[in-house]
Amino acid sequence: MSTTCPDSSSPNLGVEHLYPSGSSPADRIPKLSALCSYGQTPRMLTGIIRQILLQHFVDPNQIANDHLREYLEREGTWSSGVDSGIYIESVARWRPELTESRPAIVIKEGDWTWRRVGIGDLSGNDPRDGRHYYAGLWKGAHTIFAIGNEGAETQILAAEVAKLLTWYGPIITDQMNLHRWMVIKIGALNALKEATENYIVPVDVAYVAEEAWSLQVDAPRLKRIVFDADELLGGL
Repeated sequence: MSTTCPDSSSPNLGVEHLYPSGSSPADRIPKLSALCSYGQTPRMLTGIIRQILLQHFVDPNQIANDHLREYLEREGTWSSGVDSGIYIESVARWRPELTESRPAIVIKEGDWTWRRVGIGDLSGNDPRDGRHYYAGLWKGAHTIFAIGNEGAETQILAAEVAKLLTWYGPIITDQMNLHRWMVIKIGALNALKEATENYIVPVDVAYVAEEAWSLQVDAPRLKRIVFDADELLGGL
Protein backbone atom coordinates (compact mmCIF):
# COMPACT_ATOMS: atom_id res chain seq x y z
CA MET A 1 0.00 0.00 0.00
CA SER A 2 1.20 3.53 -0.69
CA THR A 3 -0.11 7.07 -0.56
CA THR A 4 -0.12 9.32 -3.61
CA CYS A 5 2.80 11.57 -2.71
CA PRO A 6 4.37 13.78 -5.38
CA ASP A 7 7.00 12.10 -7.50
CA SER A 8 10.54 12.94 -6.42
CA SER A 9 12.49 10.61 -8.70
CA SER A 10 15.52 12.92 -8.86
CA PRO A 11 15.83 14.71 -5.51
CA ASN A 12 19.57 15.29 -6.02
CA LEU A 13 19.47 16.35 -9.65
CA GLY A 14 22.55 18.38 -10.58
CA VAL A 15 24.76 17.31 -7.67
CA GLU A 16 25.90 13.88 -8.94
CA HIS A 17 29.48 15.10 -9.26
CA LEU A 18 29.66 15.58 -5.48
CA TYR A 19 29.26 11.85 -4.84
CA PRO A 20 31.88 9.07 -5.23
CA SER A 21 32.14 7.30 -8.56
CA GLY A 22 29.76 4.37 -8.82
CA SER A 23 27.28 5.66 -6.25
CA SER A 24 23.65 6.45 -7.06
CA PRO A 25 22.74 9.79 -5.48
CA ALA A 26 19.45 9.91 -7.39
CA ASP A 27 18.29 6.89 -5.38
CA ARG A 28 18.59 8.70 -2.07
CA ILE A 29 15.25 9.17 -0.30
CA PRO A 30 14.12 12.82 -0.27
CA LYS A 31 12.64 14.45 2.82
CA LEU A 32 8.84 14.29 2.65
CA SER A 33 6.46 16.82 4.13
CA ALA A 34 4.29 15.77 7.07
CA LEU A 35 1.20 16.29 4.93
CA CYS A 36 2.45 13.91 2.26
CA SER A 37 3.80 11.36 4.75
CA TYR A 38 0.76 11.10 7.02
CA GLY A 39 -2.06 12.60 4.96
CA GLN A 40 -4.86 14.72 6.33
CA THR A 41 -5.75 14.06 9.97
CA PRO A 42 -7.71 16.02 12.61
CA ARG A 43 -4.47 16.59 14.54
CA MET A 44 -2.77 17.94 11.41
CA LEU A 45 -5.55 20.50 10.86
CA THR A 46 -5.41 21.50 14.53
CA GLY A 47 -1.73 22.29 14.15
CA ILE A 48 -2.32 24.31 10.99
CA ILE A 49 -5.12 26.37 12.58
CA ARG A 50 -3.02 27.02 15.67
CA GLN A 51 -0.02 28.09 13.59
CA ILE A 52 -2.15 30.55 11.61
CA LEU A 53 -3.54 32.02 14.83
CA LEU A 54 -0.08 32.30 16.42
CA GLN A 55 1.30 34.13 13.40
CA HIS A 56 -1.64 36.54 13.47
CA PHE A 57 -1.72 37.36 17.19
CA VAL A 58 2.05 37.70 17.61
CA ASP A 59 1.98 41.23 16.15
CA PRO A 60 -0.63 43.85 17.16
CA ASN A 61 -0.24 45.61 13.80
CA GLN A 62 -1.95 42.63 12.15
CA ILE A 63 -5.10 42.88 14.28
CA ALA A 64 -8.11 44.26 12.39
CA ASN A 65 -10.22 45.39 15.37
CA ASP A 66 -9.06 48.64 17.02
CA HIS A 67 -10.10 47.69 20.56
CA LEU A 68 -8.42 44.29 20.37
CA ARG A 69 -5.28 45.84 18.88
CA GLU A 70 -5.04 48.40 21.68
CA TYR A 71 -5.55 45.70 24.29
CA LEU A 72 -2.72 43.55 22.89
CA GLU A 73 -0.43 46.57 22.62
CA ARG A 74 -1.10 47.30 26.30
CA GLU A 75 -1.18 43.79 27.76
CA GLY A 76 1.09 41.95 25.34
CA THR A 77 0.65 39.78 22.25
CA TRP A 78 1.05 36.03 22.00
CA SER A 79 4.37 34.59 23.18
CA SER A 80 5.50 31.15 24.28
CA GLY A 81 5.21 30.65 28.03
CA VAL A 82 2.72 31.45 30.77
CA ASP A 83 3.22 35.22 30.42
CA SER A 84 1.63 35.38 26.97
CA GLY A 85 -0.80 38.24 26.46
CA ILE A 86 -3.25 35.88 24.75
CA TYR A 87 -3.47 32.13 25.31
CA ILE A 88 -3.75 29.95 22.16
CA GLU A 89 -3.82 26.16 22.49
CA SER A 90 -5.59 22.95 21.48
CA VAL A 91 -8.25 21.53 23.78
CA ALA A 92 -5.97 18.54 24.50
CA ARG A 93 -3.38 20.87 26.06
CA TRP A 94 -5.75 23.49 27.44
CA ARG A 95 -5.07 24.70 30.99
CA PRO A 96 -8.25 26.47 32.23
CA GLU A 97 -6.37 28.34 34.96
CA LEU A 98 -4.42 30.23 32.28
CA THR A 99 -7.60 31.60 30.68
CA GLU A 100 -9.03 33.35 33.75
CA SER A 101 -6.86 36.48 33.51
CA ARG A 102 -6.36 36.88 29.75
CA PRO A 103 -8.20 36.31 26.45
CA ALA A 104 -7.77 32.84 25.06
CA ILE A 105 -8.38 30.77 21.92
CA VAL A 106 -8.92 27.02 22.29
CA ILE A 107 -9.03 24.72 19.24
CA LYS A 108 -11.13 21.54 19.26
CA GLU A 109 -11.42 18.84 16.59
CA GLY A 110 -14.86 17.74 15.45
CA ASP A 111 -16.05 14.52 13.83
CA TRP A 112 -14.66 13.33 10.50
CA THR A 113 -17.13 11.53 8.22
CA TRP A 114 -16.10 9.39 5.25
CA ARG A 115 -17.81 10.05 1.92
CA ARG A 116 -17.40 7.62 -0.97
CA VAL A 117 -16.91 8.97 -4.48
CA GLY A 118 -16.73 5.62 -6.28
CA ILE A 119 -17.84 1.99 -5.89
CA GLY A 120 -15.67 0.46 -3.20
CA ASP A 121 -13.59 3.68 -3.20
CA LEU A 122 -11.97 2.47 -6.44
CA SER A 123 -10.80 5.26 -8.75
CA GLY A 124 -8.81 3.28 -11.36
CA ASN A 125 -6.26 0.55 -11.98
CA ASP A 126 -3.12 -0.18 -13.97
CA PRO A 127 -3.33 -3.52 -15.86
CA ARG A 128 0.45 -3.57 -16.36
CA ASP A 129 1.35 -4.16 -12.72
CA GLY A 130 -2.03 -4.86 -11.10
CA ARG A 131 -2.00 -1.68 -9.03
CA HIS A 132 -5.40 -0.40 -7.92
CA TYR A 133 -6.03 3.24 -7.05
CA TYR A 134 -8.53 4.36 -4.44
CA ALA A 135 -9.83 7.71 -3.24
CA GLY A 136 -12.53 9.23 -1.08
CA LEU A 137 -13.35 12.37 0.88
CA TRP A 138 -13.23 13.24 4.55
CA LYS A 139 -15.83 15.77 5.68
CA GLY A 140 -14.41 17.32 8.85
CA ALA A 141 -14.93 20.20 11.24
CA HIS A 142 -13.11 22.19 13.91
CA THR A 143 -14.46 24.56 16.54
CA ILE A 144 -12.32 27.47 17.69
CA PHE A 145 -13.47 28.84 21.06
CA ALA A 146 -12.84 32.52 21.85
CA ILE A 147 -12.67 33.04 25.63
CA GLY A 148 -12.62 36.38 27.48
CA ASN A 149 -13.37 38.06 30.79
CA GLU A 150 -16.05 40.31 29.30
CA GLY A 151 -18.84 39.52 26.86
CA ALA A 152 -18.01 42.24 24.35
CA GLU A 153 -14.30 41.38 24.46
CA THR A 154 -15.09 37.74 23.72
CA GLN A 155 -17.36 38.59 20.78
CA ILE A 156 -14.70 40.88 19.30
CA LEU A 157 -12.07 38.12 19.61
CA ALA A 158 -14.38 35.56 17.98
CA ALA A 159 -15.08 37.91 15.05
CA GLU A 160 -11.33 38.47 14.58
CA VAL A 161 -10.75 34.70 14.44
CA ALA A 162 -13.66 34.13 12.03
CA LYS A 163 -12.52 36.87 9.65
CA LEU A 164 -8.91 35.65 9.71
CA LEU A 165 -9.87 32.07 8.83
CA THR A 166 -12.24 33.36 6.14
CA TRP A 167 -9.70 35.70 4.55
CA TYR A 168 -7.00 33.03 4.50
CA GLY A 169 -9.43 30.36 3.32
CA PRO A 170 -8.09 30.19 -0.26
CA ILE A 171 -4.49 29.86 0.99
CA ILE A 172 -5.42 27.16 3.51
CA THR A 173 -7.35 25.28 0.83
CA ASP A 174 -4.37 25.36 -1.53
CA GLN A 175 -1.57 24.65 0.95
CA MET A 176 -3.42 21.82 2.73
CA ASN A 177 -4.73 20.24 -0.50
CA LEU A 178 -8.33 20.63 0.64
CA HIS A 179 -11.36 20.51 -1.64
CA ARG A 180 -13.18 23.07 0.48
CA TRP A 181 -12.66 25.26 3.56
CA MET A 182 -15.19 27.63 5.06
CA VAL A 183 -16.21 29.30 8.31
CA ILE A 184 -19.82 28.29 8.76
CA LYS A 185 -20.89 29.91 12.04
CA ILE A 186 -20.04 32.33 14.84
CA GLY A 187 -21.94 30.99 17.83
CA ALA A 188 -23.79 32.77 20.59
CA LEU A 189 -22.14 34.21 23.71
CA ASN A 190 -22.24 31.92 26.75
CA ALA A 191 -20.71 31.69 30.21
CA LEU A 192 -17.80 29.26 30.54
CA LYS A 193 -18.24 26.66 33.27
CA GLU A 194 -14.61 25.53 33.50
CA ALA A 195 -13.31 28.98 34.51
CA THR A 196 -14.86 31.60 36.76
CA GLU A 197 -16.06 34.90 35.28
CA ASN A 198 -15.27 33.91 31.69
CA TYR A 199 -17.36 34.05 28.52
CA ILE A 200 -17.06 31.90 25.41
CA VAL A 201 -18.03 32.20 21.74
CA PRO A 202 -17.51 29.25 19.33
CA VAL A 203 -16.41 29.67 15.72
CA ASP A 204 -17.21 26.61 13.57
CA VAL A 205 -15.09 25.68 10.54
CA ALA A 206 -15.90 22.92 8.02
CA TYR A 207 -13.74 21.47 5.26
CA VAL A 208 -13.40 18.56 2.82
CA ALA A 209 -10.12 16.67 2.49
CA GLU A 210 -9.25 14.00 -0.07
CA GLU A 211 -7.73 10.66 0.90
CA ALA A 212 -6.00 8.80 -1.96
CA TRP A 213 -3.94 5.61 -1.92
CA SER A 214 -2.96 2.62 -4.06
CA LEU A 215 -2.70 -1.13 -3.50
CA GLN A 216 -0.61 -3.64 -5.44
CA VAL A 217 -1.07 -7.39 -5.15
CA ASP A 218 2.01 -9.52 -4.46
CA ALA A 219 1.94 -11.30 -7.83
CA PRO A 220 1.72 -9.46 -11.17
CA ARG A 221 -1.14 -10.34 -13.49
CA LEU A 222 1.00 -12.35 -15.92
CA LYS A 223 2.15 -14.72 -13.18
CA ARG A 224 -1.37 -16.11 -13.04
CA ILE A 225 -0.98 -17.59 -16.58
CA VAL A 226 -0.11 -21.29 -16.15
CA PHE A 227 0.95 -23.44 -19.10
CA ASP A 228 2.67 -26.78 -19.86
CA ALA A 229 5.91 -26.30 -21.80
CA ASP A 230 5.70 -29.76 -23.43
CA GLU A 231 2.23 -29.07 -24.80
CA LEU A 232 3.20 -25.58 -25.93
CA LEU A 233 6.41 -26.67 -27.73
CA GLY A 234 5.44 -30.19 -28.74
CA GLY A 235 4.49 -29.29 -32.31
CA LEU A 236 7.78 -27.46 -33.06
